[in-house]
Amino acid sequence: MKPVLLYGLLASLFLCFGSCKNTDDEFLPDDVLPPVKEGYVRMQITVPGLAPVSTYALSESDEYRVSEVDVLVFDAAGKYLCRAYAQGQDIITDSSDSNKKTFDVYLDGAGYATGACVMVVANAHDAVEAVNTASPFDATTTREAVMQSVRFDSPGKWNVPEPPATNLTPFPMWGGLSSVDLSNTASVPVPSIPLIRSVARIDVGVNFPDDVIDGTETGRGLGTTFTLESIELHNSLDGGLVAPNGGIYPASAPSIPTTPAPGINDSPVPSYSAAPATATADGFSPDRYSCTGAIYMAEQFAEPAVDGGGPAKRPCLVIGGRYGSSTADITYYRLDFVSGSYPNQEFLPVLRNHRYRFNITKVDGPGYDTPEEAFDAAPVNLTVSLTATDESLASYVYDGQYVLGVSQDSYTFDNTARTGITLQVSTTYEKGYTAVSSNTSWLVITGGASTSTANSPGSPTTLTFRVVGGVSSARTDTIIITAGRLKKKVLVSRKSTADGFTVTAQSSIGSPFAANTTSSTAIRVTSTYSKWCVRVDSDPDAIISNFTPASAGVVTNQSISLTLKPNLDWSKPTAEATLTFFSPTNEFLEQSRKVQLQAGTFTAPPTNPTTHGDWAGSNIYWSVSKGCLTFDDTPTGNPVANAPGSGSETYQGVFFMWGSLVGLDPSSSAHATDWVAACKVYIPNTASSTGWSQQTAGATVAPGTGASLSSWTNIPYVTTGSGTATNLAYLSTTAHDPAAWKGDICRYLTETGKAPGAAGTKWRMPTSDDFGVAGDYSAALGNWTTSSATIASTNVYGTQSVTYNGACPGYRKNIPGGTGAYRPFFPAAAMRGNQGGVGGTGYHGLHFASSPNSGSAYRIWIRQDGIYPNHSGTRLDAFPVRCVKY
Repeated sequence: MKPVLLYGLLASLFLCFGSCKNTDDEFLPDDVLPPVKEGYVRMQITVPGLAPVSTYALSESDEYRVSEVDVLVFDAAGKYLCRAYAQGQDIITDSSDSNKKTFDVYLDGAGYATGACVMVVANAHDAVEAVNTASPFDATTTREAVMQSVRFDSPGKWNVPEPPATNLTPFPMWGGLSSVDLSNTASVPVPSIPLIRSVARIDVGVNFPDDVIDGTETGRGLGTTFTLESIELHNSLDGGLVAPNGGIYPASAPSIPTTPAPGINDSPVPSYSAAPATATADGFSPDRYSCTGAIYMAEQFAEPAVDGGGPAKRPCLVIGGRYGSSTADITYYRLDFVSGSYPNQEFLPVLRNHRYRFNITKVDGPGYDTPEEAFDAAPVNLTVSLTATDESLASYVYDGQYVLGVSQDSYTFDNTARTGITLQVSTTYEKGYTAVSSNTSWLVITGGASTSTANSPGSPTTLTFRVVGGVSSARTDTIIITAGRLKKKVLVSRKSTADGFTVTAQSSIGSPFAANTTSSTAIRVTSTYSKWCVRVDSDPDAIISNFTPASAGVVTNQSISLTLKPNLDWSKPTAEATLTFFSPTNEFLEQSRKVQLQAGTFTAPPTNPTTHGDWAGSNIYWSVSKGCLTFDDTPTGNPVANAPGSGSETYQGVFFMWGSLVGLDPSSSAHATDWVAACKVYIPNTASSTGWSQQTAGATVAPGTGASLSSWTNIPYVTTGSGTATNLAYLSTTAHDPAAWKGDICRYLTETGKAPGAAGTKWRMPTSDDFGVAGDYSAALGNWTTSSATIASTNVYGTQSVTYNGACPGYRKNIPGGTGAYRPFFPAAAMRGNQGGVGGTGYHGLHFASSPNSGSAYRIWIRQDGIYPNHSGTRLDAFPVRCVKY
């Protein structure tokens, strides 16, 4: 086999990150974190990472995981003063930026109040303790000595399991700041400390996309030419130093322990599998194309100075793949960490906090027969590009050939003058970059020039600029950085002398409005800006239906008009929304404010009601025209004298398990004995405009169960409550939990505006006492049967009357002294038994009460031979529901 070598490199990209450097990162808002306890210091760290991660073998939250933090403080001369430790739940992750962590530590002593140097070690507490045990820290201990002693082990494969990575070994990280003022951290908080990951990450892919290099990409494959099957990592070290030599980062050489020196992971050689890719529209077959977020290693020299170096000692990968077809034999290829093309290659070291991206763009033939042959030989039959990216980059652009990155893409300053502001810039474009200020009157690149010539490829450059202070107006301008065809804008904002927004909601939103109505209000805004725009960024209770102006409108009258939806929760009289203000002319940075919207006060049903207003005119059914569950209001006056009544009062209704808000198909024609996929379910959906969805069983996941509604036991219902009081409205009060699809369905329909009646009308499920006693009911009415097979087929919506031989069997309730009150009719509407089957249509009927009876539930049971208002039984059956007003 004749070797064919086509090996290219996009180049390596480094970004300077000083070991002791102040930053302008802000702390988490005070209303998110608890107050700092006396004697403690609040600190924030920023862990490395290019971008949000979704396709790693290791998830974003796992790669950013910080389980423990050691803080060591040294004086200005680098001599040890004190240390502290934080772990677990004491380390708080920023909800909007998972790579920012905040924690409080107690630093004992006052000699370090000013000019201190702070060193942070993450996820290596045992290593710090081991150093302290061997040589206890005291006033003679130097910062450099500690840094050169704290080691981590990296035996074989790093412990990166498939998600969820519950047994992940978190990555050791390090960071530091110098000249820190710890004398009054309440008014001068410690600047955020950027951490550096102590290991490198290696990704391999077949035909990675050209427009994505942030770690979220997967290989697209080369059609049927090549599939990636395995990766071996050769000459990786079994340990490393948590901190770099001398605290210098970036560094061109690795930092490796010396005494004792680490060994090589070769028993066995760490090996990895490629991840199956997904078939795409452009014809790639679903074979194995990439391995990302799985390979991590300690730093290693390109040419170790032992045994003469050479290929046998260099770090490299040996990949296995199938050339020509997915059934071909696996052959093997060597991939080296190199810059340039063969034979003019420069072998690269593997450095901490870098991501090495091997992209296989062409395969010309099979490789070697064994991994050992491939390791001992030169690379063969592959075209590969290698991109080495420093993961302390905050933002970058990429055109498929070159990379341009910056350490941060926005700055915000107050109204004072600032000098010596630094921005790290790195590019692989061979002619470097140019930087230009968009407004040189206040944003000035140092040296009096508006341009700056760039670095050579792979070398970091520090761009320095200053801002002018003492002016009243706020504005935002840009530093525009250009490298060939690439452009990157860095926003620089200056606040005015009196900046910001004050937002005040009305003390009440109209008069307390009913659950099924809307209300409008105006929110007053005070601002130093004459023109601004606003949008709603957070409305967790979905209470705002629209607002004026829209997000593109410019506000000049300093107020916002809002229309509020019906309140969805009677126990929550206010709802919180977040409004974000932004400039249509880029004069200021976006600013967010929270506002309380008072949605009215509602009176929940009484726990032990003694009376009610009246009965509903029908059981609850699904309205096709309205797209939701509903029921009919009380008819005016008594119905016609001749029983069994007429119209909707004879509707069968949909079925509900006890305390469930999920309506169940009452049809008996297609599935009388089983709960099967053909059944219909009627599901609360507060995220939709109607608040409901109709689906087939199994199509929707039940809240909190993780299971679909494909089996009877996965339908949510109330299992709590053990009282025996027949007047207890338990489902209406204690157990009402719409978020879990549990509670009182009548109350929920009222809350969501689906119940009938004038504004303010409230409904609840009846208690057992509301059903009364048997003497309150007239004798059995209509025509009864002993077999549901003789009843006309009922429909899935619960809107068909249960009739046999032209009449509906059931009972009418006599309302004492109620010449004008509605006399409700209870049809023999059947049930679904606790295994899901429909039965009893036309010869018995049951309706649930909201009162529990120990582990069972009260219900009314009607049969031709009698009526039992205070019957009780299993909560797993499903019956129709009749509501009452209150």
